[in-house]
Amino acid sequence: MLPGPGARFGRILLLLVAWGVAGSGLAVAGVSFPEAAETTPGHPSAVMRLKGLVEAAEKALESEDAETASARADEAEILVEGWSVEVLRRPDISPLIERLRVIRRQLDELEAEAEGGEGPVEVEDLTPAEAEAELARVRDAEGGALYDFPIDLNETVLAWVHAFTNQKRGFIEGSLSRATQYMPMVQQVFQEEGLPRDLAFLAVVESGFKNTAFSRAKAVGMWQFIQSTGRIYGLTGNAWVEERRDPIKATRAAARYLKRLYEITGDWYLALAGYNAGPLTVERAAAGLGSRNYWDMARSRFLRNETKSYVPQLCAAILIGRHPEKYGLNVVQMPPYAYETVAVERQTRLSVVARRIGVAESTLKELNPELLRNMTPPGHYSLRVPPGMGVSTQRALASLSPRERVETRSYVVRRGDTLARVATRFKVTPEDLLEANGLKRNQFKVGRRLQIPPPTPVMMASVAEPSEKPLEPLPEIPGTTPVQAAVASEPPTTAKPQEPQLPAKAVAEPEARPISHRVKAGETLFAISVRYGLSVDSLRKWNRVRGNRIQAGQRLRLQKP
Repeated sequence: MLPGPGARFGRILLLLVAWGVAGSGLAVAGVSFPEAAETTPGHPSAVMRLKGLVEAAEKALESEDAETASARADEAEILVEGWSVEVLRRPDISPLIERLRVIRRQLDELEAEAEGGEGPVEVEDLTPAEAEAELARVRDAEGGALYDFPIDLNETVLAWVHAFTNQKRGFIEGSLSRATQYMPMVQQVFQEEGLPRDLAFLAVVESGFKNTAFSRAKAVGMWQFIQSTGRIYGLTGNAWVEERRDPIKATRAAARYLKRLYEITGDWYLALAGYNAGPLTVERAAAGLGSRNYWDMARSRFLRNETKSYVPQLCAAILIGRHPEKYGLNVVQMPPYAYETVAVERQTRLSVVARRIGVAESTLKELNPELLRNMTPPGHYSLRVPPGMGVSTQRALASLSPRERVETRSYVVRRGDTLARVATRFKVTPEDLLEANGLKRNQFKVGRRLQIPPPTPVMMASVAEPSEKPLEPLPEIPGTTPVQAAVASEPPTTAKPQEPQLPAKAVAEPEARPISHRVKAGETLFAISVRYGLSVDSLRKWNRVRGNRIQAGQRLRLQKP
């Protein structure tokens, strides 16, 4: 396991332990501060920034998006790295540091699971009697089966068979259950690329067949590609899409990378060691040891423990994965990864598509794990939908009104712009603006072209005004009966789950407007304008408000004086 940003956090924890930081404290009131103060140690704005990053990391962990959680935790650790002990032990900061420590521990646990188990990459040696019993169990389970991948039944491999079917039983059952969903696709791709079909079980060792798996070395996806290697083999990534998380694209790239490593080394065990540690590491080990035998390298000091156990884990995974019932494992059969592809020509939210075709949004996310922002990227995109729903999805996309689409724009940072000012102008948060462009705060500079992400749902409500114009009729699709769209003042009460449904009105009518409104904690000028059907400019003018600064308890006039 490679060292990562956790080392930075370790220094912070050492300071806190030395000073005996308490685990409880006060929260900071929701007051806005100048952007320049967000990096000042201990400033209320910096504390709010830290709190936001911690909460974002916790939310990402709840959604099982470890990659985003790790990125937010990294930002938080960078933010507090230079803070003094006196600042870190403040009652409003120390609880956040403690929550950050819990996040990092959870990420470490997820990483350990993704890299092949629930703990260290070493297992206890078997006694001669235990090894003999395990060998007899393997021989009985395989029943004369033939493998297209070379398997050495030595003591190390037998020790991993024992570990996977005992103390790591939960991990191997979960991995093989997920494998039932992807294994037909993976084996087909490997066969097309000329690789052994049994090599498909390598995804058990790499990620447990998880598309969202990640590592400290920033390796992502089922096949754990780092960004540079992924790009070499055709996997791209940006603020909207991460193809290393796509099971089909990443599997094809992994097959070609493994094939290339085998061509270089001429030995599958050395090729796998190169996949795990890098081909240069294997060549240095061979040169230093004077041997190109993997097991000689595994007994030497030239490979890390993770690489030494890599091949034995794969051999054990193949033996168990081919006959899991013979080892008493409970493997749940999942539906295969199957889908239809629909062309999406303009950026669209998955929630809108899911609602129109009558499926859960999570279903579309599972079929399209490469999407990072719960929406298709700008421009053309091939969206995967459940089998049999291609036609209904085409109809749904054709009937979407402009207000249901996501409009994206670009913007070049000008002199005098600040991150907060640009974010406010386009009705997004500074964090969303940075995330959409893959930037850190110090990279926000004059002349940089930004891709503007869509506003939050609350902000979108002000744009989505109800329309009395009839919807355009749906296009005819060969072999089907054309469906004419009609205006509906209320949502349809009866509809088949897979038929496109007409949307209800996008926003509710504004409240009956009182004379004034007392600002509540957390309210913004924009939210109040939406609530009462007023423009922000009118509220500013009537109440002599500069910018967007309002305070809790302040009374705003809602009518022209």
